[in-house]
Amino acid sequence: MTNQGFGQGQAYGAGQGSPYPGQGGMGYPAPAQGGTSAKGFVASLFDVSFTSFVTPTIIKVVYILVMVLAGLGALGTAFSGFTFGIVAGLIALIIVAPIIFFVELALWRIPLEIFMVIFRIGDDIHAMRGGGGTR
Repeated sequence: MTNQGFGQGQAYGAGQGSPYPGQGGMGYPAPAQGGTSAKGFVASLFDVSFTSFVTPTIIKVVYILVMVLAGLGALGTAFSGFTFGIVAGLIALIIVAPIIFFVELALWRIPLEIFMVIFRIGDDIHAMRGGGGTR
């Protein structure tokens, strides 16, 4: 069975996943990595036309800080557990502190991922319009 309605002239499903000539995988242009241009971080801060973004770069630093602070908070929880005794300290160290760490990390990761998805969608749309994907 051929799929003549779309002008491809090949069997339905044949070539799925292969790009059209001159484009990236799955028939779409390859998305650009990162949202900042070659301007650099400081130059992007002073870009009043907002053609380059600093948020994708800052998000990595923010997430590292969140991991460090969540780890310190979990250690603080564990150490404070030991003020109530050895058993309470071990429970805080083995059970409570890791739960607090992973929940806090997940609660910060979700909105940061949403920000990154929004910027990648913007990059993909820019690339599909023929802008090359970078700003």
